[in-house]
Amino acid sequence: MIVRAVALPGTPLLVPGVAGSAVVLADTRDHVLGALRDLAAHVDRVVVVVVAARRQAGRRGALRPVLETVGVEPRWWGWVPPLGSEGLPAAGLAGSVGLLALAGAGWDGPVEVVELDPARPAREAGRLVRALVQEPGAGLVVVTSTAPDGAARAGGPAAGWHGTAREVEDEVLGALGDSFEKVVERSVGEYEHRAYEVVRFVGAPAGR
Repeated sequence: MIVRAVALPGTPLLVPGVAGSAVVLADTRDHVLGALRDLAAHVDRVVVVVVAARRQAGRRGALRPVLETVGVEPRWWGWVPPLGSEGLPAAGLAGSVGLLALAGAGWDGPVEVVELDPARPAREAGRLVRALVQEPGAGLVVVTSTAPDGAARAGGPAAGWHGTAREVEDEVLGALGDSFEKVVERSVGEYEHRAYEVVRFVGAPAGR
C-alpha cells in the first residue's frame, strides 16, 4: 500500500518557530511529516488543495508561502521554502502551511496550489479531486480548516464562510475516501487543547 493523498490541519502552529520557543503540536507535526514523506516517496508532483478566502479563490499554480498575516516573518520559520520561490505570488494561510510542511518533509519537486472557491458547489471540488487522483504520478495534500466547530453556528459572515468551506472540504475528503483507504492519526494540541487529525489516503501500487 502507498500513500496517494494526505489531509493535514491548516494551523500555522504546525510550523516550527511560529509559537516562538514553545514546543506545540509536536505529535501532530510528526504525523504530518511522516505522512508527507511517505507520499513524496511515490509521486512526481504534488497538488496542494485548500478552500481559499474569497479574494484568493480560484487561483491555481505555483505559489510561495507567507506567514506574515499571522505576524511571523520568514526568519523565524523552522521550515525553509525551496529556493527560487521568492518571486511567486503569495499563497493564503492554509496553502502556506501546506507548502512549508512539504518543505519540512524534504519535498523539493514541483508543487501546484489549488485554492477552491467556497461559494461554488462542493460537488465541483469533488470532481476536481477525482480527476487529480487519476493523474499518473500526482499526489494530493489537502489542508483543512482549523476553525472551532462552533464557528459555523455563531451566525454572521464569518460563520457562513466556515460553513460553506467545511462543505467543500467534506466533499473533497469524501472523494478521496471513495477512492482510497483512510488511515487516521489523532493527537491533542498542547497549546489549543483540541484534537487534530492527519489522514493518509492509501491505495495499492499501480498494476495491482
